[in-house]
Amino acid sequence: MRGIVATGTVAALLALTGCSADEPADPVTSDAAESTGVPDTSGDIAPSTSDDARSTHVAPSTDDAPSTDVAPRAVDLSALDGALGEQARWVLDHLDPAATGPAASDVEERFHPDFRAEVPAEQIEPVLAQFREGPALTLTAVGPVQEQSDGVRSAELTLSGDQPLRMTLAVDADGLITGLLFRPGPPPDLPEVASWEELDEEFAALGGTTSLYVGEVADGSCTTTYGAGNEPAPSGSVFKLIVLSAVVDAVAAGDLAWDDELTITPERKSLPSGELQDRPDGDRVPVEEAAGLMISISDNTATDLLMDAVGPDRLRDAVERVTTDPDRLMPLLTTRQFFVLGWDAPELREQWAGSDTAERTAIVADLPDDLSALRGNPFAVTDPAWPDGVGWFLTGEEICAAHAVLQEQAQTEAGDPVRGILSANPGLAVPDGATYQGFKGGSAPGVLAYTFYVEAGDGPGRVLSVQVSHDGQILPTAYTELTQAGLAHLVEDGGG
Repeated sequence: MRGIVATGTVAALLALTGCSADEPADPVTSDAAESTGVPDTSGDIAPSTSDDARSTHVAPSTDDAPSTDVAPRAVDLSALDGALGEQARWVLDHLDPAATGPAASDVEERFHPDFRAEVPAEQIEPVLAQFREGPALTLTAVGPVQEQSDGVRSAELTLSGDQPLRMTLAVDADGLITGLLFRPGPPPDLPEVASWEELDEEFAALGGTTSLYVGEVADGSCTTTYGAGNEPAPSGSVFKLIVLSAVVDAVAAGDLAWDDELTITPERKSLPSGELQDRPDGDRVPVEEAAGLMISISDNTATDLLMDAVGPDRLRDAVERVTTDPDRLMPLLTTRQFFVLGWDAPELREQWAGSDTAERTAIVADLPDDLSALRGNPFAVTDPAWPDGVGWFLTGEEICAAHAVLQEQAQTEAGDPVRGILSANPGLAVPDGATYQGFKGGSAPGVLAYTFYVEAGDGPGRVLSVQVSHDGQILPTAYTELTQAGLAHLVEDGGG
């Protein structure tokens, strides 16, 4: 399944996820985001699209699944007012099987110039045309409107059809479309979860090791509801929450500003996920845009640029706010160091396993600085490196603390963009009753992580964290469905 995505006012045409775990996606990329062929091993959750991916679980039987022959209940767009609602209606009209276009003049009139610079009109039409194939899509849910400080408003719409679909649309203060993102939606027959213990059992049946955690957030701290005592587990890109917190610290101290520009250099270019690795050397990217890319599409080069900008001392301070055992996470690996340690230098991976903080610091200082071998070999990053301790290992309590710290920082002047950055990609469909959903996921060979901060009604914010580790590759479809069911339970039962 293809999608159009724009982060802030920078747009790119990307392959987002496969239509199913065993149906390869047909990628479409802009000229500025040409794929290197290296698998996304440190990014957000996406079903594997590799033909030779190995399932590590048996999918639950669908023999007893409830029938989906009943027509889905349609809803209207009354919850979306002004330009957001009008633009949503225009996009939905162009998803109708009888529709054509849009014409170039329509695209010019409705889309922000920066979006059109990255995604020309002739690329938008064929993407929308894909969704016009087959039966008409039905709008079945409209998520809460998210407001950003720069006047951008966004909302997620859920559509049903042959394949459930989520569409996130963002418009700026002038009513122009700055973001359009299509992703698979939740299946219509999601399991119902009666308790966290039951959900834990469902995860255990899938194989591997799953750490499930639920917590409540208030005043910058986290109280555990379920999952106390979980051991540190590999978390993939979830550590980028800590990097974002360090960026806010730097802004608050006056050492960095959200509109400062970072220079893309060969030394900071990492591997996908993301898009900055494909921009020319010397290009500059504002701090706020880099932070948005780091969280919304898990851009690895953006992450490393930000880590370099804030420095190791501030990164350690951010680590110390979320854990009583900071040495376990130090030195905090850049994504580039993660790839080199995990797959470019096997002898160093062996040396890394079991080493203490001082030894790890010395290893990192001497790492080779060439990723060309990995860039040229799409099958190089395959075997799990986490059993040797390579990665970012966090407990559920620490992940919850990271979300809590960020939400507290978001109430300050320096942290004003944080809530918009965290909610730009909600990860999974926002459950009924939720008014805000922030997300950061992570993946690597043998690693899958989903972490959400959710608000509903007048109650406290709640965190749901799911960390999966396996000694083989993971097909995440069943984990995703169970996590979506967990989100519904988080809202419906107040996290209890």
